[in-house]
Amino acid sequence: MARITRIFSIIVIALLGVLGVGVAGLFLYAPSPSQGFAFSAAGKTIQLPDGRTLAYLEVGAADGRPVFYFHGGPGSRLEGLLFDEASRDMGIRLIAIDRPGYGLSDFQQDRSYLDWPGDVAALADHLGIVRFGTLGWSTGGPYAAVVAHAAPQRLAVTAIVAGEGPYAADDFPAEALNSDTFSGSATNKLFIWSAQNAPWLMHALFRTMRVFIFNDPIGIAENADQGNFSAQDIAYFAQPEFAASTVEAFRQGAAGVTRDFAIERREWPFALDAISGPPVLVFHGADDAGVHPSIADYVCGRIPTCRTPVIFPGRGHSVIYFQFTEIIEAMLDEWE
Repeated sequence: MARITRIFSIIVIALLGVLGVGVAGLFLYAPSPSQGFAFSAAGKTIQLPDGRTLAYLEVGAADGRPVFYFHGGPGSRLEGLLFDEASRDMGIRLIAIDRPGYGLSDFQQDRSYLDWPGDVAALADHLGIVRFGTLGWSTGGPYAAVVAHAAPQRLAVTAIVAGEGPYAADDFPAEALNSDTFSGSATNKLFIWSAQNAPWLMHALFRTMRVFIFNDPIGIAENADQGNFSAQDIAYFAQPEFAASTVEAFRQGAAGVTRDFAIERREWPFALDAISGPPVLVFHGADDAGVHPSIADYVCGRIPTCRTPVIFPGRGHSVIYFQFTEIIEAMLDEWE
């Protein structure tokens, strides 16, 4: 019996050793993007008061109304390129920003949502912009909300599109967590657990995702589960501009996206019902298989300056792309 126990212990130790080597290799391995998807130099950078670099990309009308665009996760400033022509046609100066750890923006250790309004204000000051709008998509949604919370005097209007909600809230809609969307998936529930208990696990998963995305970003999108994503969503995600943005998101590694997903799933350091600034508009796709539509109702219902969410029938998580004109028109109608 002792011999069997000893053999079993040796096997376990060997397996743990192999696993340890694999994890270490994953974190040490530095893949390069596949041909045609080199890291981008598009955009500009500024140095923030604490010395960090913040990257941004301007598209649309240079003399238009300024709207800061907060990308999804994983995403980057390059998402702005998808809205260049539409922004120009509508007189919008769209300024897409890399969040810390994404693209060309320096990683910020232990950052929280409350750090973001200061970064946005510093960029606005640098560009000579006094008042502006904000537009946050998906994981960028909470960042639009926190700017409305912390800097209402600078805002003309805020739009949250297919935005995520505070998963750790006691009253978070059970409908979302029990749905067939990503919000209710086993993967998201693992992320929720990991955010609270083992962020390194989420980091390892995103490091693995990075390898596959670098190898074939368009193929990854085209082969997405069609049971969870509509043909519209897949067409959006498979665009070269979107694929390039996803590659750029992992330019520095996976720390940026890991931090995004972790703080999204922990208790938020601000309350949605404390937002008292200008109008907050919430938009969502009725067929969103990523962020369940009930989250739009939840978020809007808790923000005093949000009247009712606009739910677009037949649209999925890519609603930002297919309804961009309508979203901007609504923002302009509410511009204070």
